[in-house]
Amino acid sequence: MKRYLFFFTSALFFTAMNAQAESFWLILQNSTYGIEKIEMKNMSQCEEQGKEYKKSSGIPRYLCLIGK
Repeated sequence: MKRYLFFFTSALFFTAMNAQAESFWLILQNSTYGIEKIEMKNMSQCEEQGKEYKKSSGIPRYLCLIGK
């Protein structure tokens, strides 16, 4: 009985952890290859890298998205 209880609580815990997980994606448009996506650590890093891309490439199109 204890084994099943342990299994059930473990499964519930890991399911809850996966539901909370978020990913942050920097979507870039470039003239040569079309669209690129790069996973980022957090939203502030995404915005920072998008602004750097905008300055360096001259192409002002980037987007930061939150995914799961």
